[in-house]
Amino acid sequence: MTQSEEIVTLKGESQQIVESVFLYNKNMETSYRTSIEDRTKIEIRLNHPDATAEVTFQMIFVLKGKVQVSRFGSKDVFFEINSHQHNFCRLPFKTTRMLVNTTDDMLCINISSAFLKRFLPSEHAAYQQLFSNDLINNPVALSEINMQITPEISAILQKLSHSTESAFSDRLLLESKAIELFALQVAEFEQLKDNEAPIKLKKIEMERMHEVREILINQAGDQLSLRALALLVGTNEFNLKRDFKALFGNTVFAYLIQHKMEKAKLMLIDEDITVSEIAKRMGYKHATHFTSAFKKYFGFLPNKIKTGKLSILIFFDDFIALLENLNFMVI
Repeated sequence: MTQSEEIVTLKGESQQIVESVFLYNKNMETSYRTSIEDRTKIEIRLNHPDATAEVTFQMIFVLKGKVQVSRFGSKDVFFEINSHQHNFCRLPFKTTRMLVNTTDDMLCINISSAFLKRFLPSEHAAYQQLFSNDLINNPVALSEINMQITPEISAILQKLSHSTESAFSDRLLLESKAIELFALQVAEFEQLKDNEAPIKLKKIEMERMHEVREILINQAGDQLSLRALALLVGTNEFNLKRDFKALFGNTVFAYLIQHKMEKAKLMLIDEDITVSEIAKRMGYKHATHFTSAFKKYFGFLPNKIKTGKLSILIFFDDFIALLENLNFMVI
C-alpha cells in the first residue's frame, strides 16, 4: 500500500481505492431547513467534503409520505416519489434540494459515482441515463415511472432499519444490502423499459391497489377471495386483477406469497422461533404446507436456515442470481 492510499497492480499501475457505501454516507454532509410557510416541511441539501465531488447518487425508498426533488431557489419540482415507491437518482450537490414532511418515513442511501461504476456496465441503459452529460446540472431519476417497493425490497429495508452502523458487521451489511437493493432497482427498471406500453392508472385506481396491498399484508393469515378484496376497496374483480398487476408487476396472490416468504426468511434469520410458529403466523394450518411453499419459493427448506447451514450463503446465492439476471459479469 502506498502512502497515498493507492493499490499497485501487477502491471505497476496504481488505482485509487473505491470508498465503501458506509464511509461515503458517513462523510456526507446534510443540512436541514424548515419552511417559513409550513413548519411541517423540511428542506434537505446534501454536500460532500471532497471538493471534486459534484453529484451524489441516491437510492430513495419512501415508506410513507413523499419526497420532492427540485432546484434550490425554485418551486419547480423535477420529480416526486410517493408512498410505497422508490427510485434511483442523480443529485447535483450545488443545485439540488429535497422536500419532505416531518411525518414522512423513508430510507435513503447515497452512492458515489466511483462505487456505482464498479457494478454498472457503461453500455447499460441505466448507465447512459444516470451519466448523461446533457443533464449534468439537473437532478435525474433512473426511471420516469416510480418503481414499487416489493416484498423483497421491504424485507431488506426492514433489515437495514435494525442496523446500528457501529459494528464492522453492520458496515458490511450496509455495503452488501446497498448492492442488492441497487440490483433489484435495475431489474425493475429493465422490466419497465421492456413493457413498451404500461397501463397508466388513475390516482383513485392507484389508491385502491395500495389499499389492497395493505389488506394483504395486515391480514396475511386470512383467506380472502379476489371478489372479497375487490368489494372491500370499491372495485370489481376484473379491474382488481388488471390494476394490481399493472402497479406491482405481480398477481394479487403471487404478491402475497412473496410477502409471506420474504417475511418468513427474515424471521428465521433474526428471531429465535420455530418453523411451526412461523408457519402459524403466516396463516398456514399445517407446517408441512408452509415448508413446501418455502422450498418452492427459495429452493431449500426453512430448517436449513435454523440449523445455520445457509446463514452465510443465503445472501451470496441471491446476489449471484440477481447479477446473472442483470447480465453483470461475476468473477
